[in-house]
Amino acid sequence: MNDKIPREDFHRNVAAVVTRFLAQNGLTPLGGPELRMLAAELVSLGGEIPVGADELPDQVVKNSVARVLAVFSPPRPELANLVKQLIKGCYQSDHAQCRESYHETDAAGRCRRQELAYDLARVSGAHCVDCPYWREWSAEDHAARLANKWRGGPAEFAAHREVFLPEDFRALRLLAQNGA
Repeated sequence: MNDKIPREDFHRNVAAVVTRFLAQNGLTPLGGPELRMLAAELVSLGGEIPVGADELPDQVVKNSVARVLAVFSPPRPELANLVKQLIKGCYQSDHAQCRESYHETDAAGRCRRQELAYDLARVSGAHCVDCPYWREWSAEDHAARLANKWRGGPAEFAAHREVFLPEDFRALRLLAQNGA
């Protein structure tokens, strides 16, 4: 993460993503002090996460998740998936190109990334946390592209856009990667 990012901005963006994610998954919300501890621990990881062109190593992510979860008393193991996605969203470099998984189907014709229940458990909705489109495209262009490829049509996409393409995640990704 860029050292020039004001901590208050980072904390505010983390709080927005975490609050939305917990609410959409029916999990107990975090209070202000807990949100600040979580964001502070994410910031402290910044100087220790290896920066590279590939995905973060599994062991680095696992150790980082354990470290962030250690700030909670009582323990909140149900936050592990959220924390893992936040770490990757903040510190994993953009993938070289979009994997196009947001519209790929499996052998049975199922497109999991376009299923509401599946995307509720993802901080980044239908897209990968490291998709280059988060930073390359405007929110409007990104939404138009997804709506155009949405199997249920643009109206279905629009009905749950905040889950399928969460703008709070875009703001966090931009801040963590660009400092903007």
